[in-house]
Amino acid sequence: MLQELFSIQNRLAAFISRGFQRSMYQHINWSNRLITIVGARGTGKTTLVLQHYLKQYNDINKCLYISADNPLVLKSGIYQIAQEYFKYYGNCLIVDEVHKHKDWSVDIKALYDAYPDKQFIILGSSVLNILFEKGDLSRRTIIYKLYPLSFREFLHLWHGKQTEIITISQLLENHVQTASKIMQIYPQILKDFKLYLECGSYPYILDHSPEEYFNVLSNTLDKVIYEDITTIKALKMFSASKLKSLLAYIATSKIPLFNIENIRSNLEISRDTIYDYFNLLKRAEIIQIIPTISKKVRAMKHSKILFASPNIYYAIAHEMWKNGETGNVRESFFASQLSPNYPVFSSMQTDFIVMDKENPVEIEVGGRNKKKKQIKNIQSACIFKDGIETGHANVVPLYLAGFLY
Repeated sequence: MLQELFSIQNRLAAFISRGFQRSMYQHINWSNRLITIVGARGTGKTTLVLQHYLKQYNDINKCLYISADNPLVLKSGIYQIAQEYFKYYGNCLIVDEVHKHKDWSVDIKALYDAYPDKQFIILGSSVLNILFEKGDLSRRTIIYKLYPLSFREFLHLWHGKQTEIITISQLLENHVQTASKIMQIYPQILKDFKLYLECGSYPYILDHSPEEYFNVLSNTLDKVIYEDITTIKALKMFSASKLKSLLAYIATSKIPLFNIENIRSNLEISRDTIYDYFNLLKRAEIIQIIPTISKKVRAMKHSKILFASPNIYYAIAHEMWKNGETGNVRESFFASQLSPNYPVFSSMQTDFIVMDKENPVEIEVGGRNKKKKQIKNIQSACIFKDGIETGHANVVPLYLAGFLY
């Protein structure tokens, strides 16, 4: 059995590129005994850990990669495979798709305790409730979350040219100079940005045409709904259908503000079910819920419901967003680029409030002709505009938000 798993690992490793590397790679403490990496399907978790395998080990006698949904692993179990491997080989076990194996956390905890000189790296969809599994791993593991590609990472992947990460403070204070430097590296930045909004959030853009990309992303969404979400809560077929209808509702809504009465009337589902579905979609990294900062407003009221990646709008309702107003797409992009490192809130005065070192900054997001709303007593308000290469004063090119991670 181990020989077959070795063969699978060698075949996978042979196709792993060492050129492009996610920025998270440098932030992971690879010396920890138990590392957990979560993230939505398609973000590149498998590539990330196999790059680590090639760099650190490049030897199946030192490190074994297995996928928990492999029939051999399902039959024998994670614990038994690891036990056999460590008897003759190895310092490290990598377990991909760990949530596909029943009681996986019990096995990992037992292995962690039984082999104090070995290292374990586990990967799973973010639908996993890592901290509340039967085998309590919260005190043993460091959890890292891999987000979709930032616009900066996409440009590196697409053009092979790398730029530095900037902070929100640097961006707001020096956006004119920053834009000038970036345009020297990427002279067709607006064309690249348009491509990214449509089909650049996930690494498989390199292997597929835009049309194929939308199909792959649609199939990924189906896998999340019909396979991954059931690891949290069993859904009947009609319930999964309702969940897909909710995705279509979000994809075609012109205004992203949460409106429970509209959703109830359109989908004919109860209030409790709506909240349940939104929770599932958020945990599955399909949507992002941007709450209001006000403590006086009830939960979800005035919250914005946006897709976790702007690409999802095009995958579900391509013609509508390609040929129409792209307001939700822009807001989805902005929130997705800020949320990994900065708290982002929905604002009742502008589009967003971003917390920069506990200092709130009011943000408007829009197209070339966007004008600042009348905002009383807020001097720090900024407008992030699409369709411009450079800005001025408090007007910032929207694409620059993509260089924050």
